[in-house]
Amino acid sequence: MHLHHPQSRVIRPLRPGDIVAFPYLDAVGRYLSDDATPMFEWYIPPGSPLCLGHPSAITTPDTDDMDAMVDSGEVVIVATGFDSLADYEAHQTYRDCDPRLVSPGGAPATSYLELRAERGRGARERVNGFLKHPTVQYRHDPVTKPFRIALTAVYDERDVAMAVLGRPSGRHNADGRTLELYRFAAHPDRPANTGSWLLSRCCRWATLEGYDRLLTYAGVQNDNEGTMYQAAGFDHLDTTTADRSKWHSRSGRVGGGTYRKRRYARHLSDHPLEARRPAGRVDAEQSQLTDRGTARSSVCALPRNIVQDDLIQTREESPDRRGASLSPDAQALLEERGPDGGVPRETTHAPLVACFGYRTPEDALVTVLAVRDYSVEQNPRNNTAAVTLSSVAIEPDVLAYPVNALRALIADAVEWASLHGYATVESRLESPTATSALDGLTTPIGFGTDSVGTGMVSPSQTPSSA
Repeated sequence: MHLHHPQSRVIRPLRPGDIVAFPYLDAVGRYLSDDATPMFEWYIPPGSPLCLGHPSAITTPDTDDMDAMVDSGEVVIVATGFDSLADYEAHQTYRDCDPRLVSPGGAPATSYLELRAERGRGARERVNGFLKHPTVQYRHDPVTKPFRIALTAVYDERDVAMAVLGRPSGRHNADGRTLELYRFAAHPDRPANTGSWLLSRCCRWATLEGYDRLLTYAGVQNDNEGTMYQAAGFDHLDTTTADRSKWHSRSGRVGGGTYRKRRYARHLSDHPLEARRPAGRVDAEQSQLTDRGTARSSVCALPRNIVQDDLIQTREESPDRRGASLSPDAQALLEERGPDGGVPRETTHAPLVACFGYRTPEDALVTVLAVRDYSVEQNPRNNTAAVTLSSVAIEPDVLAYPVNALRALIADAVEWASLHGYATVESRLESPTATSALDGLTTPIGFGTDSVGTGMVSPSQTPSSA
């Protein structure tokens, strides 16, 4: 038996909820009471032959005897504060999700909820720790494949609900324009309308990521009607009956029987462009998406004074397994209209996190904003401290109100950073148009006094339009 003991063990009297080990018995149990006759429920029952004279001390001890056994090291406190052995089992299986942090205690309303993004190192373990917690009682499989992000509703530093978003499972839906909601689970003691609250933020994050449709399923194994999705504005597409007789492809899966599966979709945008984000790793035959690998469309033939309502927000980076890179048309616009006379600030080698743009209905790129990670994290996905508005370019002679267009794009980037889990947004934008746009934000980015003119704003202070 392998037990992970604290390096510096604190000797104290036993308290109810303590998980204790009896090394000489190869036993682990949960301490139940501190009255004259303490009791244990066994996680690993006593089974060692080297226990002469000790069983009676465990079954009928008094408090002083137990305290003496703790002081002598015959009993070791290995964990504390567990309400049941099921909680301790979940803690052992998914150590990154402490079961004691999944008891929200009844938030009075969704206005008390906060949002946290799960991504980067250990995200899958934290997600599965919530999904498989015995109180949550999620009846589907844990997450086994990569996902884009998991958004968590939090109350009083405790997890209340969680939504996991990623690339669609079906190849016919993996067109670069569709995002899938893999998993959704909530604590039974959640505030009313928590599902709609969290789904609205999922939709807003997907919109800012450049997706046009959010797809999800209800009724998998638990006869869920999908009422939450209907209330959140999802359309019911169809209902099918799936056969589980061949569900043996993964360890722990149990085949047999059938279940009804209801498919829902939420349309996030309605625009004339074929795609608001590059297709990424999508096979050519899977998609009819516009190829953003060609040079950007010319704006010379466009009408002057294009108004804000005619612009379409897009993503202008090409995703990859190790990060992202600017699309050729975004790079061309930065070189032509960048603040440094044709030398964009992208020579810094800071990893590109996101690149937001505005396009016309004719697919001409007129505004671009690059967001980069200047932290020292080896893997940028693990950074949640700060993200930087690095460089910007804009076609001022085409737009009716160039400052307003850039201000709206910056606001989108700040909102995206908040939903993505960054604590701070910094700015290195220096052009006069960018300075005017920053000054007009609802929550201004205040500039510092360092040589690069870095400013900061907390994304949580920026109101979400979700």
